[in-house]
Amino acid sequence: MFSSLKTEIIVIDNNSADETVGFIKENYPSVELVTSNENLGFAKANNIGIKKAYEKVADFIFLLNQDAWIEIDTIEKLVEIFKNIPNTGIVSPVHLNGTKKLLDGGFVNYLLNRNTPNFISDLYFNRLQPIYETNYVNAAAWLISRACVEKIGVFDTSVFYHYGEDDNYCHRALYHGFKIYICSSSTICHDREERQGIRPEEHENKRSKIALNVKLSNILKDDKEIYDVIYKLKKQIIKILIKALIKLQFKKFFIQLKEAQNDFSLFMKIKESRKINKQGGLVWL
Repeated sequence: MFSSLKTEIIVIDNNSADETVGFIKENYPSVELVTSNENLGFAKANNIGIKKAYEKVADFIFLLNQDAWIEIDTIEKLVEIFKNIPNTGIVSPVHLNGTKKLLDGGFVNYLLNRNTPNFISDLYFNRLQPIYETNYVNAAAWLISRACVEKIGVFDTSVFYHYGEDDNYCHRALYHGFKIYICSSSTICHDREERQGIRPEEHENKRSKIALNVKLSNILKDDKEIYDVIYKLKKQIIKILIKALIKLQFKKFFIQLKEAQNDFSLFMKIKESRKINKQGGLVWL
């Protein structure tokens, strides 16, 4: 789908296994294509695109998932919000599913009152407002201002690989005084209903760990809480290790020891990333 505003398109290919690269080269020669020999994850791949757009002196940078598409006026409507409302950092359209007959399932969760007050009530009572301030919307379709990138930087790749990085970025944007909005008159389609993924129990375990990482990374104003978590974790790990040794469960001991080392390594990364995020400024993480 074309855009009513002139755009430059940058595609970051995360080591795709199909014919994506060849298709783009053959059919869209004007697109700037960046290929990788490995899957860099969501955060790092997007950061490459953000940096390239920034170096091209872009006023706005629009992030779009590979399984999403825009309408002709999507970006134009989002840009208007930046022009009319000071301190806007991120604006996202309404996310429809692939059929365009339903809201995207994940997007619905971000419309609840804890994130976006009054959106659902206004929708039901047919009094939908042009924009809604929110504290979180996922980065499947974000328009970010150059000023926002210059002030808070890019996604934190030291802690996040895939999932959680957009939550963290929203928190940082709010911390540094930027507003996040959903534009009710602008839409994209996020076509992910048939996406194949990991088993539900594996997904849940993964998400719970990510949630902890997000929580620790987002406590920008209170360093005490992260140290409390580390202290409790140390006590828990020591207890597990001692129990394994007493029972002569050496295999379990070394597995737990390895997990403990990984956890502490992650916490040190979180500690360092928090310093960078609190300070702000353009850092290519």
